[in-house]
Amino acid sequence: MLAGGLLTTALGSAIAMSADSAAATVLEAPYRAPYVPTDDAADLQDVPSRKNPAVLEMLQRRKLLGATPHSLPAALALADAYIDFGRHIGDAHYAGYAEAVIAPWVNANPAPAQALLRQATILQYRHQFSAARDCLHRTLRLDPGSAQAWLTLATLDMVQGDYSAAARDCVKVSASASVEWGIACSANVRSYRGQARQSLALLTPLDSGGAVGYRAWIQGLAAEAAERLGDWPLAESHYRQALALAPGDNFLLVAYADFLLDRGRPREVLELLDAHAQSDTAFLRLALAKAALHDPDASRYAWIMSARFEALRLRGSDLFGREQTRFALELRHDPGAALELARQNWALQREPWDTRLLLAAALAAGQPQAATDALAFVRANQLQDPAIDALAQDLRNELKLSAAVKR
Repeated sequence: MLAGGLLTTALGSAIAMSADSAAATVLEAPYRAPYVPTDDAADLQDVPSRKNPAVLEMLQRRKLLGATPHSLPAALALADAYIDFGRHIGDAHYAGYAEAVIAPWVNANPAPAQALLRQATILQYRHQFSAARDCLHRTLRLDPGSAQAWLTLATLDMVQGDYSAAARDCVKVSASASVEWGIACSANVRSYRGQARQSLALLTPLDSGGAVGYRAWIQGLAAEAAERLGDWPLAESHYRQALALAPGDNFLLVAYADFLLDRGRPREVLELLDAHAQSDTAFLRLALAKAALHDPDASRYAWIMSARFEALRLRGSDLFGREQTRFALELRHDPGAALELARQNWALQREPWDTRLLLAAALAAGQPQAATDALAFVRANQLQDPAIDALAQDLRNELKLSAAVKR
């Protein structure tokens, strides 16, 4: 569920399939010269250290699969290690590694439910939502009691803004797994439907035990619910507790960085993310923090971010529509391009940040009518978020003014 926030469409005509030339300007950088190091000893890229326990685990699981290449349990174990590590550090390459590992089983006839579930997780991570949904339905036909499949489907429904379907999925989670997982799932849905206070009440007792990853997830959900209420001290407390449990988790780091940026604390973002610049999502927040501080390096960071988006385009990736919209709006100051990108992104996924960016881009571009569907979505779902509330009110005022002028 929180991981649903992990993940998005494309940037301009260079990234999206049919965006107009205005969106294409988002990729234009102040200069295009490639970086040529002047010192042979210069560091070009940080790679995970073999001293990292997660890296050692991946190596051991890969060795085991090499020794037993026809073992489905060995393949699933390695795929899980790749998926978890990629999510943790914010590197999509590991999803590709996982996909290659389970491909022989996914392509088998019939494909085992466990392999299909991993494939669905990978597809969701890539925002290939229709294909992910198909894999999940195939999984559930084979294994109707798969709690993880129901939880993944609930996450997917929330990402796409179908909260009624997500609530039904959460009931299935409760029936298939421990009650606690189902409660956490339902609590998260409530936080999106104007019931953030009830969400917090449901989540609070769940942090009394369980694995570290589970507790970090609960703390992250609680942080989001507190943000929806505008309770900034409580939200920050939960973010800090979550990061104490999972200190290098990319999604938590980025979510907390967004919280700090919203609170006007960009210098803390630099400190928070300094060691995580390999992640594209984290790097964008570093660029935003640099810009907010009028740092001499701000233009260089913006150019590097633009180059990263270009590299994603060349790889055929469409993971970062939300980030690309924000880049156009807040760093390139191109509301027209941002609005086109926000529309494309919102057609695919409708998490609160996606809705917020569409509203902000429509307002900045002076096209409040472009946000009418999003405003209806906010109203219909009673979406609770202080930033969205303010933008929605401004847009409604603009629409009323426009209607009055026409009369």
